Amino acid sequence: MERKDFNLEIGKGAINWLQDFIKELSERLEKMEETLVVDRIEGSIAVCENRKNGKMKNISISDLPEDIKEGSILKWENGAYKIDTSNDIEKRIEEKMKDVWK
Repeated sequence: MERKDFNLEIGKGAINWLQDFIKELSERLEKMEETLVVDRIEGSIAVCENRKNGKMKNISISDLPEDIKEGSILKWENGAYKIDTSNDIEKRIEEKMKDVWK
């Protein structure tokens, strides 16, 4: 009877571990697919908008690259947020703003 209880405990531990693993994996995959735009910076927090679903997300400035600013595009890469310059979105926005003020 003791052996049966012992196996049951191992089974529960394994199930809990597996559930935690799946949850963490799901969260990481979600981060990898999200593209965030820094909407504004409030003190030590960057308020970011998820471009896919429009949801706002607060991220500590200490978790972001040093050269972060409003309008920066963020991608999750190798366990950290990186500024995404692949589309040069910021440059296009700057050019459009220059045209507006001319």
